[in-house]
Amino acid sequence: MYVDKKILAIRTIGNVLVLGSLLAIGYTFWPVGKAFVGHSFDNLTGKKFEAASVAASGTQTFGSLLGKPESNVDVLVPKDPNFSIIVEKIGADAPVVPNVDASNKNAYNAALRRGVAHALGTAFPGEPGVTYLFAHSTDTIFNVPRFNAVFYLLKDLVPGDRVVVFFQGRRHDYVVNQTKITDPEDVSYFTLKTDKQLLVLQTCYPPGTTWKRLLVIAEPAAGQSQ
Repeated sequence: MYVDKKILAIRTIGNVLVLGSLLAIGYTFWPVGKAFVGHSFDNLTGKKFEAASVAASGTQTFGSLLGKPESNVDVLVPKDPNFSIIVEKIGADAPVVPNVDASNKNAYNAALRRGVAHALGTAFPGEPGVTYLFAHSTDTIFNVPRFNAVFYLLKDLVPGDRVVVFFQGRRHDYVVNQTKITDPEDVSYFTLKTDKQLLVLQTCYPPGTTWKRLLVIAEPAAGQSQ
């Protein structure tokens, strides 16, 4: 059967464009899918994560430190003992870039390529006030999934879950007390003045979008200085 060359060319171009679009979408949102699949597999196999007891523990296994079966518990050693965050429940372990201007797109995009950003002007761990850490990008939908991978699974955190921050070689344990979904314009916790120590983690919600913000609010664990 004779097929007009122009029709064949149009079909070929159309197929190439469709395939290219599917590959681009798959590449863009691959970190999202990978995070969810990996977390689901960890839950099915009973795999657990716990932060190292001290920043410089790379030569020891966490199982040997706590007497737990090494096959079921993975140690998470801070990426940078000067400033890192570990969220045990979701296996997140990332360096934190300090003093990032949250109003400067170029500044926070550069920081989020390296890890999690600490908002300029907010407290550091151990200080009174709000320590505000964020992992999101709002420039284009294609960059959001790639710059936000560390915090994709924050939505699974519930009150009582532990978050560990290493700062200047010291470990700071926090316990989640609430989570909130807010509008992108909500800066109430960012500007909050308080004598208490609070840790606020911000990510985009739903994962891979910029529609809303998910805030995880945590306080120092019992026994730590306030």
